[in-house]
Amino acid sequence: MKYLVLFSLVITSLFSLSSSVKILKWNNGLTLLQFLQNEKLPESLYYNADYDDKKAIEDIQANSKYYVLRDKSGSLKQALIPLSEELQIHIYKTENKYFLENIPIEYFLKDEQFIVRINSYSVYNDIVKVTNSSTLAGFFVKTLKDRINFQKDIHKRSIVAMLYKRKYRLGNPFGGIDLKIAMLETGRRKKYVLKYDSRNYNAKGQYVEKHTFRRPVKPKTYWLSSKFTKKRWHPILKKYRAHLGTDYAAQRGTPIYSAGDGKVVYAGKSRGYGNLVKIQHQGGYLTLYAHMKYFAKGIKRGVKVKIGQQIGAVGTTGLSTGPHLHFGFYKDGIAIDPESMVSIQKTIIVEKIDTSKFVRLRNLYKKEINKLVYKFKKGQFTSVKYDYPNLISETTLTSFRDVESDNQMVENLEDKEQILYPYPEIMYSDDDEELPLSEDYLQY
Repeated sequence: MKYLVLFSLVITSLFSLSSSVKILKWNNGLTLLQFLQNEKLPESLYYNADYDDKKAIEDIQANSKYYVLRDKSGSLKQALIPLSEELQIHIYKTENKYFLENIPIEYFLKDEQFIVRINSYSVYNDIVKVTNSSTLAGFFVKTLKDRINFQKDIHKRSIVAMLYKRKYRLGNPFGGIDLKIAMLETGRRKKYVLKYDSRNYNAKGQYVEKHTFRRPVKPKTYWLSSKFTKKRWHPILKKYRAHLGTDYAAQRGTPIYSAGDGKVVYAGKSRGYGNLVKIQHQGGYLTLYAHMKYFAKGIKRGVKVKIGQQIGAVGTTGLSTGPHLHFGFYKDGIAIDPESMVSIQKTIIVEKIDTSKFVRLRNLYKKEINKLVYKFKKGQFTSVKYDYPNLISETTLTSFRDVESDNQMVENLEDKEQILYPYPEIMYSDDDEELPLSEDYLQY
């Protein structure tokens, strides 16, 4: 309880001096060490961090939003920089000394919905006009792109609707969208996609995504040395840890293969990850391969790769205590457990699931969304527009509003270099003005 009280004081102090607080966008390629140098903060904040914290720092995603609080002279007093949807870096100054720690992100989940009648030739553009949210529009199109043909199945006066959950903190949405059910109604025909057991299915219980992924190392060449976790309290060190990937320990030189078809969007060196490759896949997926001994011939930015193609070899470059592959997996900029994704290759079309449980959930969601459509047709429901704070950034936000078609929009999204957090309203943090931070808070 005392931690919650302290956290409330942080938020209160933040907004009492809101004129000194800026919401910024983390630039592509920016490292925490460069951030410290730009702010004229002691580099020891990075160098004195322990091994695991340094590795976690590598997971700051391009385009994520962070808070900075400055004093009257313009010097940084506090900053909160998200590492994931659960954990953030907290840099603060107290008694003329700077500190760095990882603390949880506090949020609450909210059930939301939207419904839109298509009045143009673009579902994406019409959703943006009604909701003021490119995140929702992009998410909806990606969710249904394996279920419908946006060129043939969409007509003027069609209706699209979605029930979902969003995370909120300090009154603003952040992070990804948690789908309940999405629907397209054209005439008397309706098509549904609903989420069940972390995957998307049609109303018949068939898995609708067409992406296949494999483990990046072959069987019997590795052992799983570290599992994925977004936020874990370390009882001995008394601090929060995050490990946004899976580690496969293996001998130096063990081949590493692309987990799926895609395009290399990064191949180079990283302070923490060493030799690093990032591959963008269709559907908003991105895979990350770290600590490599070397890159395979021809692996460079912009090159297209096939599933199972060798991209490098296991090494121990960067912050590594031994030879292993750190394998990261992201969906629309959100870190997800790689082990939950590589199993997709086994069940592209789900043969049989827990039928009774699925049917109950499907019927519940269908009843809820059809009731929404009925109210909309009666003029009793209007989708709420999102309102976002202005963002201060040194880079320009990418706009996908002027697109020829939604199929092309999806291709554009997947071809963008800045694949992590591609939408303008993702990921917020909170801050504090001058709260004297006790040892108790340091452990929070």
